[in-house]
Amino acid sequence: NMVIPVPLTAKPFEVIPITQRAQNLTVFDANYTTPYVQTFTLGLTRSLTSKLTMDVKYVGTRGTKLTGSVALNDADVRNNGLLKALEITRAGGDAPLFDTMLKGVNLGSGVVGQAISGSEALRRNATFRAGIANGDFVAVARTLSSTNVGTTQPPLTNAGLLRSSGAFPPNFIVANPQFNEITWRTNADNSNYQSLQAQLNVRQIHGFNYQATYLWSRSLGVTSTLATTAQGSGFRDLQNQRADYTRLPSDRTHDFRSYGTFDLPFGPNKLLGGKTSGWAARLIEGWKLGTILSLTAGQPLNVVGRNTLYSNGTPEIVGAFPRKGEVVWPQNPGDIFGNFFGQQYKNVQDPGCAAVASTLTAFCTNTALADANGNIVLRNAASGQLGTLGLRTIEGPGSWSFDANLQKSVRVAEAKNLTLRVDATNVFNHPTPGNPNLNINTGTFGQINMKTGSRLLQAQLRFDF
Repeated sequence: NMVIPVPLTAKPFEVIPITQRAQNLTVFDANYTTPYVQTFTLGLTRSLTSKLTMDVKYVGTRGTKLTGSVALNDADVRNNGLLKALEITRAGGDAPLFDTMLKGVNLGSGVVGQAISGSEALRRNATFRAGIANGDFVAVARTLSSTNVGTTQPPLTNAGLLRSSGAFPPNFIVANPQFNEITWRTNADNSNYQSLQAQLNVRQIHGFNYQATYLWSRSLGVTSTLATTAQGSGFRDLQNQRADYTRLPSDRTHDFRSYGTFDLPFGPNKLLGGKTSGWAARLIEGWKLGTILSLTAGQPLNVVGRNTLYSNGTPEIVGAFPRKGEVVWPQNPGDIFGNFFGQQYKNVQDPGCAAVASTLTAFCTNTALADANGNIVLRNAASGQLGTLGLRTIEGPGSWSFDANLQKSVRVAEAKNLTLRVDATNVFNHPTPGNPNLNINTGTFGQINMKTGSRLLQAQLRFDF
């Protein structure tokens, strides 16, 4: 924990009072260093024939001490008894910690300590009950630390509920309660990229040129790109950032690209029209066909569960769940959207909702994922725990495209040429599916509600002189 009483925008020696909880602060690590990236390359080139060459390469990069951010001022629930107290409250019990914390406070259903217990007051309050019912305890703790809902003392600006009892230190939940967010700029990130690259080149064989490139790669690392706020984005566990070492969003396992051109066999001394001459020869000669083929594997995607710690909630594996899907487009007249799992999964109530207090049952909206036989395969992780499924474990839909162009050159006169070119993008009018919905707490898990891509034809006429 880092205690920083003076923000960068404050006047010298100005102390920010504990009751001021609206300011944000950014600080830099005292040991902040310049990031660096190392690249490793090993290649082998082989001439198979005078016109055919093969290249095989290993390319790797290692990013060390990359720029990152950490939210220093997020709520703590594991080291101060709040996690246990909220578990008791969620199950319908009365936690002594809340009796002390909320003593004398009226959250809208009676004064705590006189007409109602602290846990029951939280269960009945609209600000807290959904977070407690669904196990998002860090969100509940943030609210406890930053609001003055129901205080019986004279209103204090952003004073917080804890100010009502006086039985807890101001930094009981957050390290620096006089600030809203503290972003620590540091060397938090790293990356590790490994790839095998192969390339085949064909040089001018009977008017045919071709190049094909295949890439197999793996990109891993820890990224805190989203870890710039204490309000629910960034690392899943601020105290165990290494747990988020996984495939990076840029990772693509397979990528294939090819480009080829072919002089069509029309015109003098060619297969077709070999004996033509004059204007007839000029009209049929000089036709050239080009093609581009691209195939790319899908990007790694998160299966989303309820936030059970700080952010990016991941589900718990309780059954057989595949890491790859197969896009199925609507086949029935009433269907609108596609599905990434062949519509074999359905949402059922999360088993954790059965254990909540009766007054919270209606507010527990967590759902689990069940297979076609009703067996649960994924459920929300327990509060304070990271789901065993992990980050970016699903490979999304891949994509492919085939483009072509046809070109014809006509020599009008000495040093004067007329060129006609027609380009066709996405020749087969093949749609590229969007990423599916992978949130297990929605009723549309696996649904693909968009696709992109359309055939485009474009003609050009150019005169060179």
